[in-house]
Amino acid sequence: MNFLSKTLSTLTGTSIPYTFKEKIENQSVWTLYDGVNPKDNSSVTIFEINLRDQNILQSNYDQLAKNTFKKSKLIKFPELINTIDFIENDNNLYIITEPVVPLSVYLNSHNINNDSKILGLYNIANSLEFLNLKCNYVHGNVNVNSIYVNKEGDWKLFGFEFLTNLQSDPDQPIYRFSRYLAIFNNSLPDDVLNQGIDVIRPFPIKFDSYCFGKLIEVLFDNRINDKSLSSLVRRLTNPKINLRITIDKFLADGASIFKNNLLIEITNDLKDLKFKNNDEKLNYFKYNLANYFDSDSHVEFPPGFLENRLLPELILQYSIIEKFKPSVNSTNDDIIKNQESLAILLNYILKFGNSLGADEFNKSIKPIIFKTFASTDRSIRLILLNHLNNFERNLSESDVQSRIFYNLISGFQDTNFMIRETTLTSINLVIDKISVKQINQDLLKILAKSQMDPKPSIRVNTLILIIKIQSKIYNNSKNNVLITALSKSLKDTFTPCKMTALQGFEKLITEFSLEEICTKILGQLAISLMDKQSVKVRNQARKVFQLYLDAVETNAKNLPVVEEDEELEEKEFFKKFAPNVESEESNDIIKETNSNSGFSFGWNVVNKLVSTSVLEGQLNNDFNNSNVDLTTSVDQLSLGKPNQSSMDNSSNAKLSNVNTKETNGWDDNFDDVDDGWGMDEVKDEVETDKIIKKPVTRKVQDRAKKPGGLKLGKDKDKKPISNLRLNLSVDDDSWGGSDDW
Repeated sequence: MNFLSKTLSTLTGTSIPYTFKEKIENQSVWTLYDGVNPKDNSSVTIFEINLRDQNILQSNYDQLAKNTFKKSKLIKFPELINTIDFIENDNNLYIITEPVVPLSVYLNSHNINNDSKILGLYNIANSLEFLNLKCNYVHGNVNVNSIYVNKEGDWKLFGFEFLTNLQSDPDQPIYRFSRYLAIFNNSLPDDVLNQGIDVIRPFPIKFDSYCFGKLIEVLFDNRINDKSLSSLVRRLTNPKINLRITIDKFLADGASIFKNNLLIEITNDLKDLKFKNNDEKLNYFKYNLANYFDSDSHVEFPPGFLENRLLPELILQYSIIEKFKPSVNSTNDDIIKNQESLAILLNYILKFGNSLGADEFNKSIKPIIFKTFASTDRSIRLILLNHLNNFERNLSESDVQSRIFYNLISGFQDTNFMIRETTLTSINLVIDKISVKQINQDLLKILAKSQMDPKPSIRVNTLILIIKIQSKIYNNSKNNVLITALSKSLKDTFTPCKMTALQGFEKLITEFSLEEICTKILGQLAISLMDKQSVKVRNQARKVFQLYLDAVETNAKNLPVVEEDEELEEKEFFKKFAPNVESEESNDIIKETNSNSGFSFGWNVVNKLVSTSVLEGQLNNDFNNSNVDLTTSVDQLSLGKPNQSSMDNSSNAKLSNVNTKETNGWDDNFDDVDDGWGMDEVKDEVETDKIIKKPVTRKVQDRAKKPGGLKLGKDKDKKPISNLRLNLSVDDDSWGGSDDW
């Protein structure tokens, strides 16, 4: 753009304190450019004409431009174009105005409805009335090329090339210069075409009336559906000048048309607001403004009206109310009223601010969003969340991560389910702008709790979000998180939650390993095969279960087909702990055992191996001394007497068999093996309990006070007490609890 600015300055032969931007299409004596005022970086429109250009001189456009330049300085009116600056030098004339576009360009760029057109015509009629009656001017150039539209959507009258004061203008440009402009001849009344422009001298302002009527016909393409307006247009363009009405008559007779136009009504309201105090303005925004946005009014505002005309007023009023600080004299009603006002204004600000450009949004709306996200007021928070889908596109990753995220997720802790649910929906909108660290360290913890929310739809949407963010979960915990979340939802009482979990398992099947499928997933899916609430769940579970089972079977085909030696581990044991046993004898024992039992090994073969003379030695000694006989007499356990636990082999073997059966639940008959439900284990615990609960007195004589001696006296006949303390618990099954199995 700087290059363009320098180029334009070179072409025009001078420089001005404004930056030139793009050229604007225009049909007038002026060349138009978008521009910027460097002082405040505000937008402007630059009207330029080169007085040294020979084509302009030959066309006498310089005279028309000079008349515009001169009259623009003299006349100021709200409905006329707002001029900011005038620059004149030997080569050029410049008129700097508010940013505008020609009406012809505006109509081609936007689809303008009839109500907006009537609003625009109403503004132009008021401008003409001011010029004709208040200033005693005839405009003489009313058409689509002399009207401009500003950012607010207001139609502004300009094109002062022929503007003539009917009493004190020595140049009389309407009569002297009008023939220089070719487009002037496009829409002239018959009397002017036949007799020339001087024919309007008796009633010059009726010439403006005629041009205005022709403008209406052009705007409505000669198809005016409103009968009242159509009648007024015919009176404006009456061929007989004495029957032609003036602009003030048009406004008076068309009052009913303008009164029923809601756009004109709200425009007039906003004009009047400038002269009202803050309380009156606030009441208008709270109670009157909503009338233009309800479903019955069907008001369609022109482009730029809401965001550039109404929005600044709302932001100004919001900033005033926001500064309110409760004082000692403030009542609770005052505070509530203030919060209600903020909520209403914020709703409008976010609604209209969405149509702003990125730069203007960042400047005007973002600061409000950041500040209000920290608010604890539920109405404020709900409005922010409801509008998030509209303004999210204007938020950067940095905005979301540093200014919004932590305030946003605080909504999950709200006791109001609407806030929690809307917060969850909002997280989905900005999830791509949340950092991986925030997802794993903050969001997942919250979602784990949200998955148990009392509201069913929140539980469903939580699972959907977990599935959506699975690619951002840390790899070392990803599968555990997914399996846990999906499995938990399979047990949910809400059918859509179960269906979502099954769909999640189906979608994520490639994420899980075969070990995870076999040990963690298939069992969970199998439970859903017998779901009692929904046949849809059972059918979907069957489909997903089969997918996972097929995946396992497909990979199982690649496993080796060679069978390992079933007794390899048992052989390795005896090889390690009974190295003196000859392999042939050991194999004979194993073969004999295999022929007598459906299992490879049991306590039969162990007893036989122990009692075999071949195995006498360390193994036999270890086996005989491995168990403490709980039925041994007190005398045998006394430390002061020799240990009587060394019995003959047959008695010891018998005792060992009894103890083994009582504590392990196994016996020689394998038909009583635990069936997986734990019933045999319960039986064994009861039998063991009977043995352990036998009253056993274990006393050991106190040592004598003298070293090496025994304490003498009345206790000498008491049996010694054992120092062995057995802390046995009947309830401990040694497996770490049933939860592990």
